Amino acid sequence: MIEGILEYLANNPPGAWTGPLLGVIAFAETLFPPIPGDILFIVISGWALSGGLSLMTAVFYGVTGCILASCILFYVGHKPGRQFVEGWLSRKVEPDKIDRAKSLIADRGPLILAVSRFIPGVRSLLVFMAGSSGMRFALAVIPMAFSALAWYLLLSVAGSIFRSNIKAAEGFMKHFEIWLWIILAVVVLIFLITGIRKRREMR
Repeated sequence: MIEGILEYLANNPPGAWTGPLLGVIAFAETLFPPIPGDILFIVISGWALSGGLSLMTAVFYGVTGCILASCILFYVGHKPGRQFVEGWLSRKVEPDKIDRAKSLIADRGPLILAVSRFIPGVRSLLVFMAGSSGMRFALAVIPMAFSALAWYLLLSVAGSIFRSNIKAAEGFMKHFEIWLWIILAVVVLIFLITGIRKRREMR
């Protein structure tokens, strides 16, 4: 599939439809995470930028597609998905752990959503869980938009650098995710150390 796309890009100039296509890619990748949308977005945006599409237009379509999909995930989590999640979790996880997870989302939900696009593998799940936690949409939409803006600005800039070079795009995403996991591990470690210190002080 990817090879066919690359062959098409090499033999055809981008048209007016490439902007909306970027929105569709972002929408599909957010709603159906197994789709390799990040690399595809970099390659297609690089191709579109070479044909005259502006960087901010590429970002706009990416953000729009992502926010629309995120709103659907949030709504599904908030309405029909809420009872399903709570019922399934209650059979798999201890009640006190569920309460702690809900408390974490309630306390730090906006922060979690603000960085959600940068957490590989669970970015869409975090939006779904924020909805199922009962978080208000008005409180969620701004951090979701911020996260989408930062993410698709990054991917569009990467597209402007790597153009349609899929090998370079794959290498960039691979190394970027490694650094993200390192940073996340450090942040989690800091939170754990801080929590342990607070418990000791309370004793």
